[in-house]
Amino acid sequence: MKKNVLWISLCYLAAGLLCALAAALAEGKASGLLAGFAGAGIGAGGVLLWKYVYWSRPQNAPRYRERAQRERIEQKDERNERLRDKAGRYTYLLGLLVLALADVTFAILDATGAYECKGLILFSGFLLLFLYIAGIVIYRRLKAHY
Repeated sequence: MKKNVLWISLCYLAAGLLCALAAALAEGKASGLLAGFAGAGIGAGGVLLWKYVYWSRPQNAPRYRERAQRERIEQKDERNERLRDKAGRYTYLLGLLVLALADVTFAILDATGAYECKGLILFSGFLLLFLYIAGIVIYRRLKAHY
């Protein structure tokens, strides 16, 4: 396994421990947020460190080489590339649909007076517009490039 995985895991752990220390010293809402960041950093760093130690053992080296070779082949397989592209496209469309439905739901809640959410409606509307335009721009640039 690459050495940079070790360094990345140690950075995550250090960031998580710093956030845990800051959470212990902070008061109010900030302490909860910092505790969440601490858990994320310590958890991700711990998992990466465990993977590095596990796959770096001499008895696991042949299995790791085989696994890495299989992953390289799967990354370059044309069928898998097309499937990843389609999955990305469907995810993009599903995200637009969910955002549009959320915008309509917020508008209904605001119109009935059940919940005041004009800022949320504006934000989700602008986000929907941005994602739609970004999808068109990225598509046109990719089409011109290839």
